[in-house]
Amino acid sequence: MKDHENFGIVMPTYFQGLPAFVQDFLKMMKLTMDGTDHYAYSVATCGMSDGNFGSQAVKAMKNSGLALDSTLCIRMVDNWNPHFDMTDRSYIEQAEQRTETDIEKVCAQIAAKEKGIFLPDHFGHDKEEELAKAYEQSRKTENFTVNESCIGCGMCARQCPVHAIGIKHKSPEWIKEQCILCLGCVHKCPKNAIAYTENTIGHGQYTNPNIKTIK
Repeated sequence: MKDHENFGIVMPTYFQGLPAFVQDFLKMMKLTMDGTDHYAYSVATCGMSDGNFGSQAVKAMKNSGLALDSTLCIRMVDNWNPHFDMTDRSYIEQAEQRTETDIEKVCAQIAAKEKGIFLPDHFGHDKEEELAKAYEQSRKTENFTVNESCIGCGMCARQCPVHAIGIKHKSPEWIKEQCILCLGCVHKCPKNAIAYTENTIGHGQYTNPNIKTIK
């Protein structure tokens, strides 16, 4: 990074912290900086809570050679549909309105290079470890199933960011023991044929309306 250059990273919140793929990326990333005039920030996107995202982001970025000046948050629709019903239009509309407000606030904070804004932890270290273990367990792809409405289009396999899905006999199969648990395959399936545990059945799908799905 050159002097006067800023650095920002926007990351989703999984299980009240940093998702596995972000942790892996930050472990590999090393930054070198010229000068001292830098503004560095992270933005958590989350549904109900950002959990311990802030302190985890500070620690992860410090290990990469960068001290964060602020950790910010944008609340969005919580599309973790094992728990949240994506057919509830009232909830989704309210959450989307809240998102727009948060985006405006965070963009203003970044433009002003506001420093010293740090997200507080919502629970202790023991709970953080418990959630990390739960995340590892929940990432097992054996939790995914496909019903008879599948048309074998292959979109789930093409869009999986960690290539955990293959297509066999015109039907998806999970070829890795774990994925990152983004639930993209569940929410983007054109026939809503993929379920993550039985808890997602009947809970609908949600993708941000500003995002175009690659066909």
